Amino acid sequence: MIMKHVITHGLFYGFVVTGYLFLCMITFSPRVWGYKDYPDRIKKKVPAQTKKEKTLAAIVGLPWFIFVMGFPVFSTFALKSKLANEISFATALLNVFVMFLFAILGDLVLLDWIVLSKITPKFVIIPGTIKEDYKDFSHHFKGHAKATIPIIILGLIIAGLASLL
Repeated sequence: MIMKHVITHGLFYGFVVTGYLFLCMITFSPRVWGYKDYPDRIKKKVPAQTKKEKTLAAIVGLPWFIFVMGFPVFSTFALKSKLANEISFATALLNVFVMFLFAILGDLVLLDWIVLSKITPKFVIIPGTIKEDYKDFSHHFKGHAKATIPIIILGLIIAGLASLL
């Protein structure tokens, strides 16, 4: 039962996180959803984000951020409920980390590596840049590597709360 919960919630979480980002990619300008995440060599070629673009990015990103932060908490406490309100720290941590793993794989492998770096469709290219500007995957990998520490801390906090409360 534990592994079924961990895998199904992890797959759901990864699908929603990656799917929402992909929908943003195909719906909005890359100046809205991707500007902050693109490397400096791309940002130097184009004007800075306008106030309107920054505001739209915040509005579009808010539901994603709420889900990214909230669903691991919900899922871990749902698992605790299934286990008669007793969950070990290790089980809670496993649940959270599997979710984060699926989301990271979806974003890093599917979106950053395959879509942005390999395929590079027109909808990911900021006007004023060229397709070749997007081929260096290392920027995305480094960004995800830097996010590892906050993700670990967040996972430890959620697991700790679930196992103690």
